[in-house]
Amino acid sequence: MPDTRRGVTARTRILGWILLILTIAVSIIVVTTARAELSRVKFQAHAELQHEVEKFRDFATRPDPANGKAYGSVEELLTSHLQYNLPERSETFFTIIDGQESQRSLDNPPVRLDRDADFVARAAQVTDPEITDMTTDTGQLAYAVVPVGMQGGEHTAQLVVVEFLNPEYDEARSTIWTMTIIAVLALILVGLFGWLVAGRVLAPIRQLSETAASIGEEDLTRRIEVTGNDDVAHLGVTFNRMLDRLEAGFDGQRQFLDDAGHELRTPITVVRGHLDVMGDDPEDRRHTLDLVSDELRRMSRLVDELIMLAGSERPDFLVTSTTDLTDLVFESFTKATALGQRHWVIDATPEAFGAVDEQRLTQALLQLAANSIDHTDVNDTIAFGGRVGQGTIELWVRDTGSGVSSEEQERIFERFARGRRTKHGRRGTGLGLTIVDRIARAHGGSVSVSSVEGEGATFRIELPWHHAEEEDR
Repeated sequence: MPDTRRGVTARTRILGWILLILTIAVSIIVVTTARAELSRVKFQAHAELQHEVEKFRDFATRPDPANGKAYGSVEELLTSHLQYNLPERSETFFTIIDGQESQRSLDNPPVRLDRDADFVARAAQVTDPEITDMTTDTGQLAYAVVPVGMQGGEHTAQLVVVEFLNPEYDEARSTIWTMTIIAVLALILVGLFGWLVAGRVLAPIRQLSETAASIGEEDLTRRIEVTGNDDVAHLGVTFNRMLDRLEAGFDGQRQFLDDAGHELRTPITVVRGHLDVMGDDPEDRRHTLDLVSDELRRMSRLVDELIMLAGSERPDFLVTSTTDLTDLVFESFTKATALGQRHWVIDATPEAFGAVDEQRLTQALLQLAANSIDHTDVNDTIAFGGRVGQGTIELWVRDTGSGVSSEEQERIFERFARGRRTKHGRRGTGLGLTIVDRIARAHGGSVSVSSVEGEGATFRIELPWHHAEEEDR
């Protein structure tokens, strides 16, 4: 049943998470910047007020610029200061003498604190310089009150410096809004661009999904077109390799079924035919049962060999370990001598260790020995040997039997490739040498035969030599 679930696509989820993270990051940046801008306004206002206080103190230590004489009263000092120190934009000065508003600078401030009786009364009580913030109906402001007095003087006075913060706050808010708009536009552009980029990046995954959906048991030949060298490309390569393994597995199954159907049909027909015509004569029945038992044994051997060939395509077909190659040759030779009476010889032994599957190689050597048994007589020689060379392991089985014709050498390792009957009239399953070939190829090597018909044959297995220390690393 097809899966109709759609849900949210990977493209949408990826883009959604990216935009969410970016939105959080941008929001933090905008909020932090806004707080910094608003704090800067107040900090600069206080710094400007402190600067005005220092300017007044410096002015008070100098003589009157108008006549070069010392000031006679605090009123003269404050009047002169207001005349020579003009306020900047969003700034105003006024003076308080004996608790009453006296003079102010020539400007038009947004709020007249000099007319606020409560403010004037509080400021008149200040005896030490202070800088304070204040909120009015027209907005926020900061002010400094500087008490002024002269030694021996009769009057008390204060200089009030006011910084109106609304213009600076408006400018800061304008900057914040500009940043916010730019951030929103940037997120929109990132979303559009990210949608396009995510589509291009995820295109191989969509192709992978479409390819997987179109693949059936009858067609495993389609592959993902891989471009680039990123994670998605690696996924495509991995998927293609999986398809290669699946195709090989299905091919192996088909081959197994074809081979089993082809090769088992004959012995089943033979068994059925003999059972159908079997009479009541005891001798005839014994002969028929012997023949049926022989065919069943051959069928059992054939099935075992077909199963092994099918398994040779699997990655776990080999179990490699560090193996003494000399022991491998000697043990295989010892087992082979039980196959039949021949003149058994060891030509050479490989004095080395290698990373191989000892059981599979022993099986291959015994299969080659069994093949030599079938094509030799009692007086013939069968020899085992091995050596290591430049990165290769070479194992061989040779005999002095009937040999292999040049035509048979070309196809001798194919499935069910049978040559002429053996010297003993037996015919094998045609899978023994194929199994040897599969074992060699599973090790990354090969098997070959060299022979002169009538003078014997030599079967060589050549494998890459993986040193034991390399495997340890």
